[in-house]
Amino acid sequence: MSDPCYGSITATDGTVLRTAVWGDPEAPVRATVVLLTGRAEFIEKYRETAGDLLARGFRVVQMEWRNQGLSDRPLPNRQIHHLRDFAVLRDDLALFVERVARPAAAGGQLVVMAHSMGGLAAVLHMAVQPDLYAAAVLSAPMIAVHLGPLPRWLAQGLVAGACALGLSERYGPGQGDYDPRKAVFDPDNPITGDPRRYALFHDAFRGRPELQVGGVSFGWLRAAFRAERAVLHTLPLEQVQTPVLFLNAPDDRVVMASAVEAVARRFPHATVRRYPDARHEVLMETDTIRARVWADIGAFLDQRFPVRVADRMAE
Repeated sequence: MSDPCYGSITATDGTVLRTAVWGDPEAPVRATVVLLTGRAEFIEKYRETAGDLLARGFRVVQMEWRNQGLSDRPLPNRQIHHLRDFAVLRDDLALFVERVARPAAAGGQLVVMAHSMGGLAAVLHMAVQPDLYAAAVLSAPMIAVHLGPLPRWLAQGLVAGACALGLSERYGPGQGDYDPRKAVFDPDNPITGDPRRYALFHDAFRGRPELQVGGVSFGWLRAAFRAERAVLHTLPLEQVQTPVLFLNAPDDRVVMASAVEAVARRFPHATVRRYPDARHEVLMETDTIRARVWADIGAFLDQRFPVRVADRMAE
């Protein structure tokens, strides 16, 4: 598969965001997929996923979130993942759709496919534009960060106190710069059971260390807690007409699977598929798990974007 066509857009505050468009711009497509990465990720990590979508007749467009990839990072320490409000990512996504996705779609329909933090941004975007996407596929969306044994009320109090003391741009507890030791595959890691796909993320840093991202700031955590409350309780998700497929890993140790289930119940047209043997990155799992995942994605998309008989004969 050839490389995408890279570009950039500039947000209203001057932040430059890296973009990519995969596929022949002149080829007919079933729809255009807005493929959104998770936290700390970059466009190239999703080459395989983009290829899967292209092979199924979709065009793919991507954007790197601010503070990661080769998009702008405002803090002196470029590795601190800081954010004051997840509405900023929602607005970046809205700009990307208008500047890149809609032109690439050339009047066709849009699908959003998002992982983890990208899934949270997609939910926020659907809440304000409930009729924009013809379909959505959300892989382990970051509705609520998994805190392990730490009580949620305690974590929220600590974060609020740190931000009140002016520490919002500092690393949160237990956070720090990227640790190269994480490049070694641990069979018990919370990300994926597939060593090769695990390496896709870490191997890229050997040639491009500028892609590295560390942990999150106190401000990022405060913003995540606020977004969590909004999507679980206050945003008008019941008005969203988009059919949504949730891909959930019940034993996820990065995001709370129970929160994914809870937010799915707020959408009027939601379907949840569960993968008990999967870890957080459902799209980057072992071949056996991915076969089931893509069977579910394919059935969901085929129902909304039927493949013409002539197209099947040409395959």
